[in-house]
Amino acid sequence: MTKLERGRVNSSRRTVGYTTDTFEDGNAVRRIAVEPQQIPETEPARLKPQVSRQTRKNRVRATQMGKGYVLFLAVVCAAIVGMCVVYLQMQTTITTQTKDIASKERELSDLKADNDAYYNTTIASVDMEAIKDAALNRLGMKYADESQIIYYDTSGSSYVRQYKDVPDAK
Repeated sequence: MTKLERGRVNSSRRTVGYTTDTFEDGNAVRRIAVEPQQIPETEPARLKPQVSRQTRKNRVRATQMGKGYVLFLAVVCAAIVGMCVVYLQMQTTITTQTKDIASKERELSDLKADNDAYYNTTIASVDMEAIKDAALNRLGMKYADESQIIYYDTSGSSYVRQYKDVPDAK
């Protein structure tokens, strides 16, 4: 490998001549010079600054909690625990109501399906030809003539209510 400028090595030119600073010929390899061990200097002993008695008292007082603060923390903790209990009760109530609603919806859909089945059975059992035959033959009914039909204007509503007798149109 050849050394390029700035200490980089060109690995693509392996067969090109080596420089003498990369290896030594023969068996006489240079010995590494032993560096003398450095004795660590001892740090000068740190002097503890003298703290006054008043400063020590203030530090002790600052680390202690007062009765008022402890009482305040106890009240806040009790309020938080109370709110958590109320929240859990409300969540349980909502879950129960949701399950009840789901069961009622299932019951309603079952009842609708049963009602539709009974309706279809009833409609299928009615014979319209038998009803028409009984009305015309046994009861003596007949179809209305054109002279018996009176037409009314509904004026917007979908049906007409009869409050009086129909006048004789003849």
